[in-house]
Amino acid sequence: MMQLHIRDAVIDYEIVHRPVKYARLEFKDGMLRVIVPKGYGNAAAFVGKNTDWIYNKHLYLQRVIALVGEKRLEKKRAEPHFYSLIESIVQRLQQELEVEVRDLTFRKMKRKWASCSSNKKLVFNRHMMYLPDSLIEYIVYHELLHLIEFKHNKRFWNLVEARYPQRKEYDLELAAYWHLIKKTFY
Repeated sequence: MMQLHIRDAVIDYEIVHRPVKYARLEFKDGMLRVIVPKGYGNAAAFVGKNTDWIYNKHLYLQRVIALVGEKRLEKKRAEPHFYSLIESIVQRLQQELEVEVRDLTFRKMKRKWASCSSNKKLVFNRHMMYLPDSLIEYIVYHELLHLIEFKHNKRFWNLVEARYPQRKEYDLELAAYWHLIKKTFY
């Protein structure tokens, strides 16, 4: 393990050689992983080019970790109630946004809160039942917007922020809850 010193931060990191095409950076369990193709020559230069991103992501994760201490997972509703809550939010928002959902399912997912496919199928993570109603509605709205703008581009985020100007705070809260769910269930 190595350490990277950026401004006032000391960030632990490791270099991982994998059979990938391009180098990338990821934080996993609080540690920076520099994933590079096998035989990649200068991982240190790659890290050096990305210090701003690394520092900003590190600060964000520190905020998430601080917020985790304030959050608790409480099963506020039984699964059938949770499913009907999601269904009612979907019905209301699809009318408001003038979009059509073809299928709606629930399952436990290890990497995301929800997904939307190009064939208008929504899948929601069953762990959302531990979230406050405001965050549940935010996730549903986010997924339904993908029926208008499929990619996370500027137009998409403008649509999100038109309704949720506090979206960055919501994203931070969701990251904190995600950390708790991973710690509790995985």
